[in-house]
Amino acid sequence: MERNQSQKGAIWEIKTRVSGQQFVDYDFTKTNFNSVIIENTSFINCLFDKSNLAGSKVFYESSFERCEFKNINLSNSTFGSHKGLYTDCLFDKCDFRGKEFNFTRFVNSVFNQCKLKKINFNASSFLSCKFAGLLEDVTFNGMYDSGKSEFPTLINVSFEEASFGEFVTFVNCDLSTCIPPKDFSFDELLYNLYSNNPSILSTGSKDKIVLTEAK
Repeated sequence: MERNQSQKGAIWEIKTRVSGQQFVDYDFTKTNFNSVIIENTSFINCLFDKSNLAGSKVFYESSFERCEFKNINLSNSTFGSHKGLYTDCLFDKCDFRGKEFNFTRFVNSVFNQCKLKKINFNASSFLSCKFAGLLEDVTFNGMYDSGKSEFPTLINVSFEEASFGEFVTFVNCDLSTCIPPKDFSFDELLYNLYSNNPSILSTGSKDKIVLTEAK
């Protein structure tokens, strides 16, 4: 089915507020969302290709199902935050550097060759997801400020096509159902970053320094 082209390349009014709506089969290629504010809204089978989402804010459990995000800078937006739900989504060559994900749920979604550096997945969860490409200074954390995710952090997640740089860290994560990067085991890649907290595993620094206090 061909997607709705009415918003393709459109320029939205600055800080448009979208609340309680549903977008199905839309093509948002090169759409300038102009710091849109999205609340309790769902997107189904939509394409975001080279869209301008800078400054965009997504609140109150908005959801994305079967959506494709391609070649987009998401670092200056709250996409992926505030209890967002992403099901059967593709993130292809997107820039997430410096992002904070809070209570976000990803289901059967793929991160392909994205820029994943200085990322905190706080109380976020991944079910049957796949990572391909480099991860560096990325933390998977089942807790956020004393709040705990209602779902396990990682279940059936594949890192087989990923590579781990420094400080890829797992806090209170069960990796038993996950697949490590090709030709490695998690035991080979990760170690106890803090001597007094065995629940924190990390690739750490190149010299494998062990810290004495978990912060």
